[in-house]
Amino acid sequence: MDTENLRSFLEVAEHGSFTVAAGRLNLAQSTVSARIRGLEEQLGRRLFVRDRDGVTLTPAGRQFLPHASSITRTWEQSRQDIAVPDGYESLLRLTGPAYLWERITSPWVEWMRARRPNVALRLEGSFPDLAIDQLAEGLLDICILYLPRPHPGIVYETLAVDQVVLVQHAAQTKPWTENYILMDWGLEFRIEHDRAFAGMVKPAISAGLVFIGLQHVLSQQAAAYLPLSAVSGHIERGEMRRIDDAPIFQRPIYLAYPSNPVSSDVLDVALTGLRSLARNWADGQGFSEGDRSLGLPSRR
Repeated sequence: MDTENLRSFLEVAEHGSFTVAAGRLNLAQSTVSARIRGLEEQLGRRLFVRDRDGVTLTPAGRQFLPHASSITRTWEQSRQDIAVPDGYESLLRLTGPAYLWERITSPWVEWMRARRPNVALRLEGSFPDLAIDQLAEGLLDICILYLPRPHPGIVYETLAVDQVVLVQHAAQTKPWTENYILMDWGLEFRIEHDRAFAGMVKPAISAGLVFIGLQHVLSQQAAAYLPLSAVSGHIERGEMRRIDDAPIFQRPIYLAYPSNPVSSDVLDVALTGLRSLARNWADGQGFSEGDRSLGLPSRR
């Protein structure tokens, strides 16, 4: 089955238009239509129905959609695996929060280059839920994240525990409650937050990503609960200040990785480096070493 036909199918399914799909693929509309016809001939089923509102999937098309997506992702994984640069034996792929780059990801790259110079590294950016799916499908090897989602074949362990502190833009002179963005760090945080601020009116704005909360505080002169590891530099530069009498919450940072990796030796070296860097970062950073006795599975 031609993967280019599958790509055309996925684009038409997502946008509901042969014209839009052709534009995104930089192809003539007739070419996209021909690819869809060829795919329908191979499958022996119609995949789309044209109507006044555009193009919609048939029942067979809806059933085929997850298979087409899985096949294209598997194909991309195969291309990546084969495309290991000359002189390297394997490829290791990691994703994690962008704000951890300076203190964790970048030092980890140096760690791996020193200890496994024959391993090429790929650093990805991904949403946590998507990253877990990619990890399960073999498209990632290690994921650093806050909210673990149980998934067969994936191991979670606590890498560290970050302090989540209340900060306000330094130029804001009004009470922090007047321009506050609520960060959604999961059910446990919401329960603790509601208990600490029982009489507080629910803020009009909420977010679930550190980057969004950080940018909102900086651009809108607002306040938010954010990881100390993400805001310490801004506090030192005088761009933000901590609300000293506000409660401090603890937020675990997790490592996620496959229980049966293709190359266990390389993965073990990579995980050892991440654990070591987390311990080294603990002192003076508001960052404590993870408690690996929290009932999470471990390879050790």
